[in-house]
Amino acid sequence: MASMSQFLPRPAVRRLLAQHEVDAKYEKRAKAWKTFTTMIEPLRWLENLIYGRKIRKTQLNGDPVFLLGFGRSGTTHLHNLFYQDPQFGVVSNYQASMHPIALIGRGWLPRLFEKQLPKKRPMDNVAISLDGPQEEEMAMINCTDEAPLHFMNFPRTVPELYDRYVTDLGKNQKDLESWKRGYMEVLRKATLLSGGKRLALKTPPNTARIRVLLDMFPDARFVNIVRNPYPVYQSMRNMYRKTLPGAVLQEFEWEDIDAWIVHAYQVQMQAYLDQRSSIPPGHLVEMRYEDLDAHPMPILEDIYKTLELGDFEAVRGRFEAYLESLGTYEKNRFEFPEDVVSTVNDNWAFAFDAFGYERIEPGQSFT
Repeated sequence: MASMSQFLPRPAVRRLLAQHEVDAKYEKRAKAWKTFTTMIEPLRWLENLIYGRKIRKTQLNGDPVFLLGFGRSGTTHLHNLFYQDPQFGVVSNYQASMHPIALIGRGWLPRLFEKQLPKKRPMDNVAISLDGPQEEEMAMINCTDEAPLHFMNFPRTVPELYDRYVTDLGKNQKDLESWKRGYMEVLRKATLLSGGKRLALKTPPNTARIRVLLDMFPDARFVNIVRNPYPVYQSMRNMYRKTLPGAVLQEFEWEDIDAWIVHAYQVQMQAYLDQRSSIPPGHLVEMRYEDLDAHPMPILEDIYKTLELGDFEAVRGRFEAYLESLGTYEKNRFEFPEDVVSTVNDNWAFAFDAFGYERIEPGQSFT
């Protein structure tokens, strides 16, 4: 089954399967997806009947705090830190996994599916729980067919399908309005599920959507985190090698996925550099993952002060306790063979100057 989007509404599943080819090897997986969504369709209707009007009338509690950064740059660590502050609500793993029936499912759905949820993410061993924070894109693929991560079911669609809802978002008005409807549904449900709290949101594609987000949320705050490009590239390759095989409905070549990672970083980070000046003064903090890892408390205090997020001292103890709990966490360790170094140097050279990282040459050790 295409498990990451298994709760996607039945009409959206039908549209995706009509638009994209399913290879013979994966026909059983596609059939299981259709069968499951057909089974839960009455529950989705019931949720819309009971909560539809309430969802549409829900107002966000102020404009969100958007945590930006290309995938594998430390965005999850940053999101988990914000989650320690009780003033913020998030899109939870529970909502992201079961978005269409998340409101009527409170209570019984978590008990039913909690045993199926892995305790750690397969690509980096980060602990996960149903209550913990998740990126909106994971909720979007269970909300609408107009979301970029559906490329994980149909990998031969990259880069077109992904770019359509990321770097190209806003070029086509119909795509933009459809995406906004889905996104606002996700944020309104997150607001309801979090008891009306202000949202702290993390999803890497938002790094290239700054102008769209500012149009929707003029008073939003932004935190952008970057990381040395060499581990970013290697970690992204590792992540997709662990997650794509269980989701795809099409045959693909790993060389094409690697080429897409190169492309995605180029266009998304260039879009960020082009758009960040649109953010009002005092509404953006930029940081490096390495600095957050080495000196988390001063970095967090600066974020709170610059973005006016409230009394940092009131939550200092929560941050310290969470950071202490990570003491035994072991990060992935990667080697950087010459082809990885050459690929990054040849394609992401702009990032070294833009974000202050040192370039190495093939055969040179990375520290």
